[in-house]
Amino acid sequence: MPATAAPPRSFCIADIFRAEEIAAMGAAIHETVDRVARALRTPYEESAPQQDVFHRLQAVALRNPVYASALVAAVFADAHLDPRIAGLKDDRRLQDAVAGLCGDFEPGGVTVRIRLNIPAMTQKRHGWHSDVAITTAVRPDSTCHTVLAACWIPLSDVDENKGGLELVTVPLSQPLTHQRTEDGRYVIPDASLEGLPRQAIAVRAGQAAIIDRFTPHRSLPNTSECVRWSVVAWVKGTRPGTQRA
Repeated sequence: MPATAAPPRSFCIADIFRAEEIAAMGAAIHETVDRVARALRTPYEESAPQQDVFHRLQAVALRNPVYASALVAAVFADAHLDPRIAGLKDDRRLQDAVAGLCGDFEPGGVTVRIRLNIPAMTQKRHGWHSDVAITTAVRPDSTCHTVLAACWIPLSDVDENKGGLELVTVPLSQPLTHQRTEDGRYVIPDASLEGLPRQAIAVRAGQAAIIDRFTPHRSLPNTSECVRWSVVAWVKGTRPGTQRA
């Protein structure tokens, strides 16, 4: 008897990483903050070096949000180049997890970046969006439209109270229209999501949430006292029968 095809999903959660791998990513971020803090004119002690990676920037933001923003910008610009994080580009486990959600594909590259949710810096939260908003290339060298899924990797256990994610739980065949906000971000208006089922997901350290490219998702408020750090790997590729743009 032929197997029944599984219904399409907008996301899945996969157990992938060992505890020491997650700790190494956190250490890479902590060391980036430390290196930048030593290079700036603000006294190094203002960077709360005695705190761990999950409390450090929260402590800084409570005292000096401008300085905290500078440290965050440095992490966004540089930490993903550390080999302990950059190695995700070649991690076969992520490729397999994406294939489990999206089906077989021809790999087209991986982009890795750092994300965070600081309780004291609510402006850093991202509203509703999908990782692919336009399905054609905007420039000859653009590959953003070929993203198949985002692999969202929290560095600590997260849920709806700790700056986790809320997602639309039905798969979409096309992205919803995004609008540009005053601060330059692109978000999906709430009215466009009316009637779509949503779910706040809990993800443990060592797991990755694999999110389909058209699935709307957003960051939830972080009501804890800890920074929610995550590493995101956007896996690109083409499925059999599709043409490259």
